[in-house]
Amino acid sequence: MQTLSRTAVVILLGAAAVGYTCAPSRTLPTEPTLTVFCHQGNLVRADLATPGPSHGDLTTWWANMYADLPASGDPADSPQIGIASGFNVTTSPDHELGDNKQHEFRVSNFNLRWSDSEDQLVWSGLHDYANEGGELINTCQRPIIGGTGRFLGRPGVAVVIPEGNDWFRIDLFLLD
Repeated sequence: MQTLSRTAVVILLGAAAVGYTCAPSRTLPTEPTLTVFCHQGNLVRADLATPGPSHGDLTTWWANMYADLPASGDPADSPQIGIASGFNVTTSPDHELGDNKQHEFRVSNFNLRWSDSEDQLVWSGLHDYANEGGELINTCQRPIIGGTGRFLGRPGVAVVIPEGNDWFRIDLFLLD
């Protein structure tokens, strides 16, 4: 009986080890799965506390989403494919990082919605806006936390890159 018990334990441990080592790993691609562009639409900052950047200020926004960045810079020269919208809350309005510059940190929630479907992506995270104006002037990376339609079950990373002239490129790196 003791030999049978030991044999059963060894078989179970072996099966568990094989199952663990054979589990598929999911890694982000090195190239974006998808890239979209947004032209800044309406940005509203609600100064909810002391005047100027302060803890708890709320910023809401929306922007039209495009498949391509037109060479002309005119949004009318690229087909609109959806809308981007979101909000962020200032959590640290004047943070000192030892570089003698003001850093404004915000917790954000962003959404992309395609016009031709119910497909959506949602990402969230903390970002340093790194200037006194509180506008995104530097590249930021945030985790994609969910999606619908073709993006269901595909978390990943969204990288937002200011392109100038109120344009932003969004590189989406999604897990398979």
